[in-house]
Amino acid sequence: MTVAAGAAPGEGGRGRRLSCSVVLAVAGALAVATLGSAFVLQLLPGQREDSDAGTGAGSDAASSAPPSASATGGGDRLTALPARYVGTWEGQGRGLGGSLPMGTFRVTLEQTDVGGKLGRLRQTDPLGGVCVDVLTLKEVTKTEVVATSVGDTSNHAGCNPEPHTIRFTPTGDDLTYRSDSAAEGNPTARMAKVDG
Repeated sequence: MTVAAGAAPGEGGRGRRLSCSVVLAVAGALAVATLGSAFVLQLLPGQREDSDAGTGAGSDAASSAPPSASATGGGDRLTALPARYVGTWEGQGRGLGGSLPMGTFRVTLEQTDVGGKLGRLRQTDPLGGVCVDVLTLKEVTKTEVVATSVGDTSNHAGCNPEPHTIRFTPTGDDLTYRSDSAAEGNPTARMAKVDG
């Protein structure tokens, strides 16, 4: 997908990537905050003794904790795309927590089994740049569809070529699209059905 953030435009002025320095600065700040918290906790009176003494109890507590949702979700997994998702969907995308307009997202989803080609996602950014991703069905449950999204080989240099995970969730009669691609600003879009 195109990224409309960062200091430098992509090829032909269409599409931009998030600045590496911004990403590194955020990662560095998080690392410092995490290490600082751990250091302060070690200095608290009795904290170290309690954590050492509680190692066995903590292990027992962890082993007796209820299984996570992902561990119990196997029962509602499906093997093929439900008919409800098939068709062409379109909506306006936003990235960086909703603060960055990312243009029009249009996806065509086809009937397939897990592991098969799900369809194509086309993003037209506010400047007219177009990026296309090829989607492979990764997982289906009763509440969402998970796919791997990879940039098409015909994309321009401003598009993200790296594989990433996207999710489609029913929202009323629409679909909500979410991407885990931090390089693109984790875009989201609410899409209405336009065909099929």
